[in-house]
Amino acid sequence: MQQPLLLIWKACVDENLCVGCGKCTEVCWAGAIRVLDKKAVIDVNRCICCTICMRTCPRGAIRMIPYSFQTLQREDVIKAQLKEIGAQLGEMERSIGKL
Repeated sequence: MQQPLLLIWKACVDENLCVGCGKCTEVCWAGAIRVLDKKAVIDVNRCICCTICMRTCPRGAIRMIPYSFQTLQREDVIKAQLKEIGAQLGEMERSIGKL
């Protein structure tokens, strides 16, 4: 028998509605939200699902959605890959600097 999938709720930004005003970043005491390229971005690993960002957003761009642990683990893998790519870029920059 397969175990039931455990879901947890996290904040999610609708990029079509978000204007990057930053009001959500001001109220997120978990530090889970930042604005990049004029859009709010939520770190689901830091989000504690308090809903204050959702209630503060003047455009209604933030909502709570269920995440599975598999989704969160996949995001950890992606972050690790990005870290590795960043290290490779650093090595390339040092090599170019030596030229």
